[in-house]
Amino acid sequence: MRGLGLGTAGFAFRPAATASGCLATVAAGLEAGVRLIDTAPAYTTADEPSWAETLVGRALAAAGPVPGLVVATKGGHHRRGAEFPVDARPEVLRRDCEASLRFLGVERLDLYQLHRVDPAVPLAESVGALAELRAQGKVAAVGLCNVTLAQLQEARRTTDVATVQNHLSHARAGDLATARACAATGTTYLAHTPFGAPGSPPPAPDDPRVVVAQRHGVSVQQVTLAWLAAVAPDVVPLVGCTRTSTLHDSLAAAGLALEAGDLALLGPGGTAGTWVRDEPPA
Repeated sequence: MRGLGLGTAGFAFRPAATASGCLATVAAGLEAGVRLIDTAPAYTTADEPSWAETLVGRALAAAGPVPGLVVATKGGHHRRGAEFPVDARPEVLRRDCEASLRFLGVERLDLYQLHRVDPAVPLAESVGALAELRAQGKVAAVGLCNVTLAQLQEARRTTDVATVQNHLSHARAGDLATARACAATGTTYLAHTPFGAPGSPPPAPDDPRVVVAQRHGVSVQQVTLAWLAAVAPDVVPLVGCTRTSTLHDSLAAAGLALEAGDLALLGPGGTAGTWVRDEPPA
């Protein structure tokens, strides 16, 4: 997997998102060459089961076969009203897998990820269930989300792990070590929420990203993606879009080459620390 991935949490959690707009965004992404779509059962409204998966399934049906497309989803994390409980028991992961196959309208999941480590379930049991689903042909590859390096190493004692999806952004760059460790072992690192958590205040006028963006005449988002490519070249950022204009702006970051002075100003990023598990699902 290379390039940019399309994240779909906003399909459920952005108040302004519409079904037609989300479907158009997926279609535009596929037309522009996006070959990774990331979704999850937890990305849903209070009224619609697995809303993001449903929209992705509809978009895939309309598009027909797309060579090289990877559709990734997750299991073990759900929405119940305003709560987002974690339940990664093997039987729940198997049930989630079957449901995702139906909602997405596919016979096999290209990438099936453990959404969050369940402290009540041994990690080996959760990961073992994903490995069994792969052996049964229901899953092509296994991934982990929101994990530490120690948890990744523990999971690898049970099965091969194709991807790690953690939070990595300029504002919260503490997981760069994990991203680089993944690159060293051939594990694809998927950076979710690369522009920061939803609802975060916009960067101040003297923020280095703003300064660099003005210097190049581009958006702050493009600078953020170009910074990610420079500091962790094997990272695949997952950009959450619900409008085609946002998607096309992010795709344009591929043509932005940051200079040495830009990178010196941007530095290694913001605060240390990894994704906090009680934040909104990602």
